Amino acid sequence: MITVDGLVAVPSLGLKYLAGSRGGFRPVTWAHACDLPDPWRWFKVGDLVMTTGGGLPAGPDDQARWITQLIDSRVSGLVVALEPSAPDVTPELLKTADGRDFPVLSASFDLKFVTLARTIIESAVETERERLATIKRLYDVYWQSLHARGTFDARISALEGSIGWALEVRDLDVGETLARGREAARRQSAHPKEADDEVTQVPIPGAVNVALVVYPGRRPVQDRPLLQHLGGLIALELEHHAVQRDHLRASGQDLLLGLLDDTIDLSAVWPELRHRGMAAAVTVVCWKAPDGAPLHHENIHHDVRLQHCAPLLAYRSSMLLGVVPDDNELLSSLTAKLAEHCAVGLSTPLAASTRVSEAARQAQLAVARAHEAGMPLVRYGTDQRDSGFLPRSVEDTRQLVRRILGPLITYDRAHDGDLVTSLRTFLANDGGWQRSSDDLGIHRQTLVYRLRKVEQLTGLKPTSTRGSAMMWLALQAADSAQLPLDDLMT
Repeated sequence: MITVDGLVAVPSLGLKYLAGSRGGFRPVTWAHACDLPDPWRWFKVGDLVMTTGGGLPAGPDDQARWITQLIDSRVSGLVVALEPSAPDVTPELLKTADGRDFPVLSASFDLKFVTLARTIIESAVETERERLATIKRLYDVYWQSLHARGTFDARISALEGSIGWALEVRDLDVGETLARGREAARRQSAHPKEADDEVTQVPIPGAVNVALVVYPGRRPVQDRPLLQHLGGLIALELEHHAVQRDHLRASGQDLLLGLLDDTIDLSAVWPELRHRGMAAAVTVVCWKAPDGAPLHHENIHHDVRLQHCAPLLAYRSSMLLGVVPDDNELLSSLTAKLAEHCAVGLSTPLAASTRVSEAARQAQLAVARAHEAGMPLVRYGTDQRDSGFLPRSVEDTRQLVRRILGPLITYDRAHDGDLVTSLRTFLANDGGWQRSSDDLGIHRQTLVYRLRKVEQLTGLKPTSTRGSAMMWLALQAADSAQLPLDDLMT
């Protein structure tokens, strides 16, 4: 596309700057001759206005106002080839144009405007031909890149090579880059604080607050239609990416549910984790809001911080469980998006032989402790709130509960009994018979009978120091694990 400077450089046209030479970079898309007193009403952005002065006012102030209105219409410039009867161009007009960097060119009256218009039209036609060829090349390059199964960054780099601009895709909400071409990466490294007015941002159709950021490279960034085609290609990429991530979320949930109910071994899923971008350390996490408030988890897998990995996620019982990268910063940022005052608990790092169900219990215990301590993140095994007298692992808790309370849990399950509840109430009341009976709503002798049954089944006497201590410890450990007794029996 030819610019005002390009027209001045054509010797046969004989154009010279009268004012506004600093605006010579403006592209010229079309040319029109007009001697009406209000040419700004008839033209659009990018047009070059040609006049013989027939509509030009005579007074200097009127000419200043006239050129101001023409400049405000955002045309690219004015060519003046005055006929003998036309008023002279005043210094006021030229001063106003020069102050706005608006090109005003002089031409001899002998210049045929059709010659100037033909030059511009031929340039516009050639520009459109080049644009079509560039657009075709863009789509061909992009199609080939898709078939090569490269990364998003690789496809952006391929587009850079075809168009001569440096490109990146940016999430404006969080200020994170979704993809960046090699040229943009090189430019960012060389100019990390490049001013915003040196780049062009193109909104991506269908994407909220995501933009294509274009830096000038081998050519200036001026071709708006070409930019819109680039934005369309990026929109297709993002839509494809979103559909793919939805598929990965669904398939990841199926895998995680199988791991949680022990129908799938983690060793069988280990290669899939690498395929999902989790080749480094991974852990099981549990996100939970206070009082079981719902989590805004439906689109969390689209978060920009998860663009390079696809964790296994499953939402159940007001908790979001996941097998995710062991990255505190990543997990904390996701926690803030799920719910107000949400916390996350982490298991110990996973190995191929780890039982994910056990690690999930660790994560649930850790998130419970996070809420108790008012902390956003707790890693299992690092919280010291129990002073060391309770078991430090879910497996130790399970063994203690099975050994001490197992016979009672089994009896209650088989006979719809209340031995565990009666024992818990009795210990909570420091062995007070009448108060415990009142709390349970039963006769005191019924409580005596139940605790004798407890002694028969466990071999521990609830009224003795040893018996009450062992049973209280088992109940406290179960409560600390935040897991039902039936779960601790499995």
